[in-house]
Amino acid sequence: SRRFSRPSRTSPAQCVSAELAISIEHSMSAVNFALGALTGAAATAVAADAYPSMLPSLGFSRPKDIELKYFDFAGAAEKVRFTLLMGGVPFKDTRVNFADWGKMKETTKFGQLPLMYLNGEEKPYAQSGAMLRFAGAITGLMPKDPVQAFKVDEAIGLDDDLRREMRPSIMLSYDQTIKPKEKARKVKEMREKLAANEIPRFLSHFEKMLENSEYLCGSSATIADAQFLTTCRWLGSGVIDHIPADITTKYPNITAFRTRMEAKPEIAAYLNKPK
Repeated sequence: SRRFSRPSRTSPAQCVSAELAISIEHSMSAVNFALGALTGAAATAVAADAYPSMLPSLGFSRPKDIELKYFDFAGAAEKVRFTLLMGGVPFKDTRVNFADWGKMKETTKFGQLPLMYLNGEEKPYAQSGAMLRFAGAITGLMPKDPVQAFKVDEAIGLDDDLRREMRPSIMLSYDQTIKPKEKARKVKEMREKLAANEIPRFLSHFEKMLENSEYLCGSSATIADAQFLTTCRWLGSGVIDHIPADITTKYPNITAFRTRMEAKPEIAAYLNKPK
């Protein structure tokens, strides 16, 4: 006769243990998947920083056509121009005459320049800071690594603070409600204080940032360097009344930085281009 084995009984404790094992296995799978995704994202960021030309293959799109529209001087658009030039991204550099600005202003986004047009679209993008970061993203001059990007934004913020100190005297110089002699006196007083105190204070910070580095945020140029170069050239242009044209030359690291940046072939060609 056949013998049939009696089915084994599973205790409640064994059931709980089995369910717990399955739960742990699923949890570990989820953790491994998350770690893999993070590793992949980190690798993508590192690759994008090291090899900006890989941007399209990493899923980032670069516009085929870019038009940057601004007045015929450096101003708020120059940092964007420098970034696109350093990144080797072609763009149409459209200059607007002041004579045309009065009629044009009402039709522009936010009533201001610069404007950026992508791929021939009718609706432009505004705000030079946004354009700078966009240009940095498509050229690889804005790091993907969050900590490195933090350093870049920190340097840009410091430069913005310096320019903010300059703004009251600039706005006063355009004020038509003040008598010319009184305005000239006030502007002179404000600028002399800036040249003696605030500008040197900020330049000292930048000088220290460049002590052991060729650029503000490391061994390669970023959008922060494009912006600071614009500021250095503005301060040393001689066009700001009562601000000595040699104000930045007292700082050897800044002087070397400016020389280094202006010697870049793409920037040198732009600066030496006949006006």
